[in-house]
Amino acid sequence: MSSIPPPARDSDAPPKADPGPRRPKYLVVALVMALAFGAGCWTEGCGRLAFYRGEVDYGAQLNQQIKDEQDRERVESLYQRYLDAADSGRGRAIPIAAAIFVLGAALLALTARGLAGKSNTRSALVQVVAAQAIVVAGSYFALKPMREAELEWQSEHTLAMKRETMTTDQFEQVAPMMHKLRRWTPPAWLVFRTFASALILVALTRQRSREFFEAAGGADPQAS
Repeated sequence: MSSIPPPARDSDAPPKADPGPRRPKYLVVALVMALAFGAGCWTEGCGRLAFYRGEVDYGAQLNQQIKDEQDRERVESLYQRYLDAADSGRGRAIPIAAAIFVLGAALLALTARGLAGKSNTRSALVQVVAAQAIVVAGSYFALKPMREAELEWQSEHTLAMKRETMTTDQFEQVAPMMHKLRRWTPPAWLVFRTFASALILVALTRQRSREFFEAAGGADPQAS
């Protein structure tokens, strides 16, 4: 008569592998924000380079949508002013657009690796996030005349279109708001971008983040 082996006890089970440090939630938020910044930089750089290549003159097409002749002439003159400012700043705008495009592509690739828990991404992400913050801030001041001319044209184009669809009372309420937005949105956006980039850098350099990426590097056979 065969003997029946005793049931296995929990103490006999092989020990479970240590999963290592868990990814902090603040690191996930920082990586998602960096991914959004990367997409924004890539789109901005690509659009600016396409503008200087002269592929399609979307501005002229937009101006033709304005029905009122006086409004259209005023908007077209502002658009020409923007084109002149863009042409005079070509020597600065094209290299900056190319840098923003490259940094955006690098940020997208590195952030995707970071979200996937890949190793050897933290130090590169720190450098790229810092670089894009510096380049974006530099472009804000280096391309100020071009940016202001573009915003003035876009604002007046929007107002001209709204004048055709709104009553006089409604338009008088919207117009001052549009002018305030044109004035305060760019510096507010720069402050937000700089502050958010600083928070991303803090998240990437915290102890728990370093431990997570170090553990990912030790578990990744490609890291050796």
